[in-house]
Amino acid sequence: MDNCYAGITEYVDAHREEMLSKLIELVNLEGHYEEKENVQLAQAWFRKELEAEGFICRTRDVAENRCSMLIADLATDRPGKPIMFSGHIDTVHHKGSFGGDNPCYVEDGKIYGPGVLDMKGGLIIALYAVKALNSIGYREHPIRFVVVGEEESDHVGSNGDIVLTEESKGALCCFNMETGKLQNAICTQKKSQITYFMTVDGVGGHAGNDFLKGRNAINEACYKILEIAKLTDLEQETTVTTAVIKGGGHISGIADHCEVVFDTRVTNEAEADRTREAIYEIAGRTFIDGTTTKMDHYRAKLLPLKEDDACLRFFNLINRVAEEQGFEPFEKLHLGGASDAGNIQAAGLPVVDNCGIRGEFAHNRKEYGVVESLYDRAKIFAGTVLKIEEM
Repeated sequence: MDNCYAGITEYVDAHREEMLSKLIELVNLEGHYEEKENVQLAQAWFRKELEAEGFICRTRDVAENRCSMLIADLATDRPGKPIMFSGHIDTVHHKGSFGGDNPCYVEDGKIYGPGVLDMKGGLIIALYAVKALNSIGYREHPIRFVVVGEEESDHVGSNGDIVLTEESKGALCCFNMETGKLQNAICTQKKSQITYFMTVDGVGGHAGNDFLKGRNAINEACYKILEIAKLTDLEQETTVTTAVIKGGGHISGIADHCEVVFDTRVTNEAEADRTREAIYEIAGRTFIDGTTTKMDHYRAKLLPLKEDDACLRFFNLINRVAEEQGFEPFEKLHLGGASDAGNIQAAGLPVVDNCGIRGEFAHNRKEYGVVESLYDRAKIFAGTVLKIEEM
């Protein structure tokens, strides 16, 4: 096994410049999830890289106006269940939003650009983990890649969530190569997001002349906001956040209309049901006579990732391998952000998340990744595949 580790380390170290160059190429292939043709170009680039390593690739459509999902299998004739790497190749950034062509650049050990952290860096780590395994003649398990083309949409308007779960079935485990956190950590639990939209209508008028006639929609909304905020339950890791308020139109007017958006995060269906029922019940109350309230919601089609025994065994194996290779063990994170990890876990396999390049400022023009973590994580995850039977 030590010789195998040495072979992996030797391969990754010999290809450091190539890994970085490939990441720059991929990041420069910009594509917001609504820019279907742009995302397809990035997907085609990655598909060519996988096929060069012997993967058999296919795609599955998820929506007419979105990029398809890429599924790639290596050595399906090997014994055992496939080991899976997953991620998405779309970004939240529209093409050109970082200014000009080829916006990716490297400076002081950091790599900057649209999607470098979220999450093209993770895809390059996974690709080179497999390249390193191929270089030492690994033959124990098939390898599967599932690469999503519209994850940043939360799969709203597509059936990408369903297709992802279907394509994950039968795998042994999955590294979800999502945004790596700056600290040395990977994630074993994530939440699901439900967004609520409240609209309150009242009776407007002049704040001086019509004070008694008016029915202030903002005031009515405030009563409800305070009650809805109480639904946060930190013991259950449930949060309810007042995210947006829009109301009024003049400094001397009584507001006849107010709109409020609430962000809720839950780790389980019981909490999703509790908060939904309570929010609608509170919205249905009338605190100021003469006002009316409407409530609507949508749920991101990203299931919560649950930390279970299988997940913890997987996490602990990764840490044993990291320490055997001379790296610091990973911290274990529970995060509020949603990802595809829960939809993969729904297929019945252990998943660890946020395995991608370490960095900061995802969904921001300051987004960057720490270059050295490309190489460290490729070595650790390739080494984990070698010892996967110990899970």
